[in-house]
Amino acid sequence: MLAIQCMMVTLAVSASSLYRDSCYTLGVSAIYGYNTPYEHHGAFTINANLPIHPYFEGEVNVRALSANTYDFNARIEPKFPLKTGQLFFNLQVLYNLNARNRMHSMSSVLSFGYRMDYLHFHFGCGLRMMDFIHTSVHTTENNLYEPHNFIYYVEIFARAHMSSWNISACITNLTEYQMDRMYTPHFIVNSYVHLDAHWYIKMQATCVPSGLGNYAPSFYGASIEVGAYYRF
Repeated sequence: MLAIQCMMVTLAVSASSLYRDSCYTLGVSAIYGYNTPYEHHGAFTINANLPIHPYFEGEVNVRALSANTYDFNARIEPKFPLKTGQLFFNLQVLYNLNARNRMHSMSSVLSFGYRMDYLHFHFGCGLRMMDFIHTSVHTTENNLYEPHNFIYYVEIFARAHMSSWNISACITNLTEYQMDRMYTPHFIVNSYVHLDAHWYIKMQATCVPSGLGNYAPSFYGASIEVGAYYRF
């Protein structure tokens, strides 16, 4: 019986598309974090992976923080399989609402990358517009517009893509919820464990040495995230 269960899990993992999950996935996660502006805070996220086509997929992420800030992300990704690995485009739009400070921002990203079993990276450009929520539409006096931002994402994995568990190390200035300037990187450790053919657990630890509005060479913030995901 145990052998049959192990075989079912293996087949479920092997059924994934090239380096990405071929199943529609819905997950929720909880986050505990500390940073200089918000101090101690919690967060709740909802994440959906949408593999619409073997060569095209989407993703939607929503996050709410106890610090009265909210984030929304939508991503689409055309993919091009190679003999080894996969090329892809990453097109991403993020909306960040900082209700506590009456500010919001919109960011858009276009990047080009490559992934294989032990490596995932993409590089590109991003732009961001920030403003106070109740600024008059007839003035741009308080607007902040950043038209050129270099985007980078490099992740190295300890095990192959088909493994039932994995751990990776990543450096980036772009996450599912935030785009930072190129000199404010996020250092991230990711891991996942498949429990059975449908359920798996994801864990993430993030350290941000500096952040927007905090350019001193001192600690800015860190967070720990644990999530449960269901594969349909």
